[in-house]
Amino acid sequence: MLELLREVGVELPGGAGLLKFGMTPGEILQLLPPDRVTHHRQCMGLTLGQYAELRHAHDAWLGGLLFEPDWSFDAELDGVVLGFGGGGPGATERLARVEIQARARTDGPEAIPVAWDDIDLFGYPAAEIVAVLPGIAAASDAPPLAEMAVDELGLRLSRAKPTAEHWERVTLFGPGSGSWSACCTGGLVCAEQGDGLVGIMY
Repeated sequence: MLELLREVGVELPGGAGLLKFGMTPGEILQLLPPDRVTHHRQCMGLTLGQYAELRHAHDAWLGGLLFEPDWSFDAELDGVVLGFGGGGPGATERLARVEIQARARTDGPEAIPVAWDDIDLFGYPAAEIVAVLPGIAAASDAPPLAEMAVDELGLRLSRAKPTAEHWERVTLFGPGSGSWSACCTGGLVCAEQGDGLVGIMY
């Protein structure tokens, strides 16, 4: 089980250790099995310095689209993929974001539980999770969401389609994400009209 710990980090399965916010890329790589780590080249993402407006870089960072050379690796553990991100401006060398994505597996066991306070965020239907998370005031007849942020917990949940039964991606933000405050109010919401693809697709 991957256990998400608010303002602390992620407890890895099997006693492998704790991914703590504030760690360097090298410290994280020491915890991860080398054969489960994949390093990536810059492709469709831009680096922080290439965004004309900081708010667009923030949107890209929130969505995992910002290319951070020191953090250009992920790791697959028992059916989930972990991605990592440094903090905002002036804090890029320290872990501030952990993204966990469920990967469909047809040739092995199901993905390990990704738990917040013993709630399996991928295992229960999305609507049931929304109903028990604090700070959520969704009307019972409201249309389903493809993405939602729970500021109080530093969580962002998303799925490819609003009609998908389960959440498919969860992002946990640490205290280091506050360095984006020069761009946006709050750690999870960017300025109006922000667009992480500006500079990539246009």
